[in-house]
Amino acid sequence: MSFARARQAAVLPAAAHLLLSATLMLLSSSPALSQVRSRRASAATHSAPTFPRDFLESSDETNPLPTPLRSAAARYNSSPFSGPSSGPPDLVQLRLLTFGARGLLIEQARQQVLAILAAENSCSAWFRKADPAAAAIFESLEFALDDGPKDVVTVKSTSGEILFKHPYSAGVPENAGHDATVLLNANGSFFTSAADILRRDSDRGVARFAGRRDLRVGPYAGNTLPARITTLLHELGHAIGRLPDDSDELSGLSMQNTERVLHACHAEIKASVRQNRDKGNER
Repeated sequence: MSFARARQAAVLPAAAHLLLSATLMLLSSSPALSQVRSRRASAATHSAPTFPRDFLESSDETNPLPTPLRSAAARYNSSPFSGPSSGPPDLVQLRLLTFGARGLLIEQARQQVLAILAAENSCSAWFRKADPAAAAIFESLEFALDDGPKDVVTVKSTSGEILFKHPYSAGVPENAGHDATVLLNANGSFFTSAADILRRDSDRGVARFAGRRDLRVGPYAGNTLPARITTLLHELGHAIGRLPDDSDELSGLSMQNTERVLHACHAEIKASVRQNRDKGNER
């Protein structure tokens, strides 16, 4: 099933009115939740991967909600790379404003990824090896929210080992390219730091609460800026065919793909988060 859909091409004639409407919707509406389920799910592997020590971030990366819009007019009229622009508005950004608080978190991470891909670095070069237009493809991606799985479910492997199946974080069709839609689970690690564990003693047994488990994206705690940046880069990898399909929920391929992204991009992710924190301290 494809989640790809064409971006709207028409620019509304009254940009100021659009900004006012988007801002009012942001203040008065709750996040829109898609009823479509993702084709891919993120799952725990048999053993935790080993990440270099400098991957790990301190607790101050658990950033607060970004300052709303900085001002709607400023966000509408500015480019993350070159300052004020008279070009067409970023329609993806404007639509994210209607998602409420979650839309702001998506847009914050999206802007960081756009900046990474626009610069000359190991991360942008890694994506361009798969598609020279990787940055433009990412900029075209749409986003939708899914009220998806919210619990960690224990699963017994054929060898008797207990595995933890986490609520998925995000999904996009493989090789979807321009204008694809990234589906984000409102209950996954993009927005949430922990989840309940449900355990069944048998295939037909009743699921019962068995504690809480932290959600992570690679080495990063869930619901943090580096986790969100990593997730968006991971999904770009699928959209352009840079990463292989990891739809087998218990294969561990999703985490292996995240490791591939971090191998190419961890320095840029760290620098992006540090710059964002420094800017926040200046305000």
